[in-house]
Amino acid sequence: MSMAFLIVYMYQVIDGLHREQQGLHREQQGLLREQHEMRTQISQLAGSDQYPSGSSNRLVTQQVRPEFLEARRFGPEVGLRTLEGADTFAEAERRKLAAIFTTGQTAGVGCYELDDAAVNTIDVSSLTGCNSKVCPDCFVTPATLSQGTTLTIQACSGAQWVRSTTRTGIWVYTFINTHATYTVTVVDNGGGVTYKIPAGSFVTAYCASALGTTNRLYFPSTDLPTLTVDSGFTLSAGAFDASSSTGAFTTSSGTVTLSGNTAISGASTFVTGTGAISLNGHTTVGPSAPKTFNVGVSGTAGATSLFGALTVGDTSNTAATAVYGTFLQTGAYTFGTGTGTITLNGHTTVATAKNLHMTAGGAGTFQTGTGSATLNGDTTISGSGTFTTGSGVVQLNGDTTVGPSASRTFTVGVSGTAGATTLYGSLTVGDSSNNAATTLVGSFVQSGLNTFATGTGTISLNGDTTVASAKNLQMAAGGSGSFQTGTGSVTLNGNTQISSSNTFTTGTGAVELSGTTLVTAGKTFTVGSAITAAAGTNNVQLFGDVFIGGSTTGQGTSLTIYGNVAFTNDGNPKTFTSSHTTHTFDGDIGIGAGYDLTMAGTGAGTFTTGTGTVQINGATTIASGKTFTALDAGPNAMKCAADNLQSNLYCRASR
Repeated sequence: MSMAFLIVYMYQVIDGLHREQQGLHREQQGLLREQHEMRTQISQLAGSDQYPSGSSNRLVTQQVRPEFLEARRFGPEVGLRTLEGADTFAEAERRKLAAIFTTGQTAGVGCYELDDAAVNTIDVSSLTGCNSKVCPDCFVTPATLSQGTTLTIQACSGAQWVRSTTRTGIWVYTFINTHATYTVTVVDNGGGVTYKIPAGSFVTAYCASALGTTNRLYFPSTDLPTLTVDSGFTLSAGAFDASSSTGAFTTSSGTVTLSGNTAISGASTFVTGTGAISLNGHTTVGPSAPKTFNVGVSGTAGATSLFGALTVGDTSNTAATAVYGTFLQTGAYTFGTGTGTITLNGHTTVATAKNLHMTAGGAGTFQTGTGSATLNGDTTISGSGTFTTGSGVVQLNGDTTVGPSASRTFTVGVSGTAGATTLYGSLTVGDSSNNAATTLVGSFVQSGLNTFATGTGTISLNGDTTVASAKNLQMAAGGSGSFQTGTGSVTLNGNTQISSSNTFTTGTGAVELSGTTLVTAGKTFTVGSAITAAAGTNNVQLFGDVFIGGSTTGQGTSLTIYGNVAFTNDGNPKTFTSSHTTHTFDGDIGIGAGYDLTMAGTGAGTFTTGTGTVQINGATTIASGKTFTALDAGPNAMKCAADNLQSNLYCRASR
C-alpha cells in the first residue's frame, strides 16, 4: 500500500510541475502578445514599418488580430470582443501569462517545429502525434523551409493535457510562420476551415472540447469596425463586398488594378477624370437596353480614335450609321460593308494603283450606267464566271487569249443560229508543246491565192477530195513520206512521174498499162526476180508486136535471153524473121518434125557447118546447075558410085 501511495504522490508532483510549466508557457505567451501590441501601436504612431521583412531580430506579428484593432478603454466594458470572456481589462491583464517557448521536435518543447514538407498532418489527440511525443499548443516553421506547407490539425477537440487526461473547456493554439517567403496554410478536420499565414506572421486559434463544431479551429474574427492599413492590403481569397455600405469608395492616388469583372448596378453612373482613359478589354454599352455612347457635345467634341475594329449592330439587330461630314480612311486598310445595297450618291474615284474588287466567290452583279464604261487596266473574270456583251458590235483591240491556264472553249452563237466568224489574221491551233485538234462540223472553204499547210502528223481526208483544175497535189520532193490510197480505183488523169532514183512497185494483182509505156534510156525493164522460179511464174505476155531498138542508124540493140525460147502460134502459122546480119546460136538447134530449114532460093547466102559430123537424114537435092563439092580430096573424101543395079548413085567416103 505504501508503494501505491508513493506512486500516486509522485504522479501528483509531476502533474503539478507540468501544469506549472504550462502556466509559465501561457505567461510567456501573454508577455509576447503585450510586447507585440506595444510595437504595433508604436509602429502605427510612427506611420511606417519599423520591422521590415528579412531583418534580423524580427518580432513575428499576428496577421489581422481584430481584438487589437479596437480602441482601448478603461472600465468593465473593456475586452468585450476578446476570447477571454467578460473579464475586465485589469482582470484580463492579470491572467495573461508569458509566451516563452523552446522549439524543436524533442520531448518537452513548447513550440513544435514542422517538417520541411509540402504537407504536415498532426493528430494532437495522440500521445505520439509530434515525433512520437505529446504535441504542445504551438507550431512553428523550421529554420530551413524550402517550400510552402499545409498544416492539418486533426482531432483538436480530443487533445490531452498529459498522458490519458483529455482536455475539457477551450484552449488556444499558436501558429508561427518565421519564413520570409513561403506561406503556411492551417487546416482543421472539423469545420473545414482553411487559414493562410503569410511569411513573417503568426495567428492563434481556439479549439473546444465540447462547444461548437468538434475539431474545429476558431481563428480571429474578420468583422472589424474600422480598418487602417499602413503598408498594403492583400486579399488572397474570398469576395470584397461593400454593397451594404452607402459611403463613398475612395482609392489612393496610385494605380487601381481590378483583376476581376467590375459591375455598376442600377442607375449609378461612372465618371472619370480628365486624364486618358484606357479600356483594355471588350467594352459594351447597354447590352440589355438601348443606350447611347456620346463623345463630347455638338461643336466642341474632340476626335475619336478607334485602333481596333468597329462593329455597328449585328445579324439580329441592324443599326444605321450616319456620318455628317467627310468620311476619310487613311493607310493600307480595307473597307467592308454588309450584304445590303450600297449607294454611292456622289462621284466615286478609286485612287491610283488601287483596286475595285467584288468577292471572287460571290454571286453579286456589277452594273454600270448607260454611259461609256472604260476599263483602263487588265480585266480578269475569275473562276467559272462568264462575260456577256450586248447585241452591239464588240471589239477586242488587243491580243485575246481563251483559257491560258485550263481547257476552255470559244463558241460563236448556238447551233443553227450562229453568225459568221471572220479572222483577218493568222489562226494558230495549239503549239509545239500542246497539240490541239480542230473539228469542223461543216464545209471548209478557203478562197484566194492562199496556201493550206498541216503538221507532220497523219492527215485524214474522210470525204471525197477534189483538187481544182490546174492545181497540184504534191509531196515534198526531198521528203521520205509515202503515198497510200484506199482499196478503190485510183485514177491519175495527168502524167505520173517518179523522180530521181525512186521505184514504182505494184501489188500482186494485174497491172494494166493502157498507154504507150517508155522505159527511159539507160534503164532496165525487169519482170520477176533473179531467184529461180517455178514453171509458169514470172511470165511476160505481150499481145502486141515487140520491137527491140529502132530502125534508125545506131538505134539497134540486142536481145539477151537466159533461158529457153519457144515460138508457138494461136492456130495460125507464125514466122520468125531476123534482120540482115549474122546470127549466132551457141547451142543445138532443133527443127520440129514436118518443118523445113529453108534459105531463100534467090539469095546468095551459104550454108556452113562446123567440123563435126553432119547427118542429113533425108534426100538431098542439088538444084539444077549447082554442084556439091567435097573439099577434102584425101583418103576420107566422099566418093559417089552407082548401086548394083546401076539405077542410083551413092556418094560415100572412101575406105
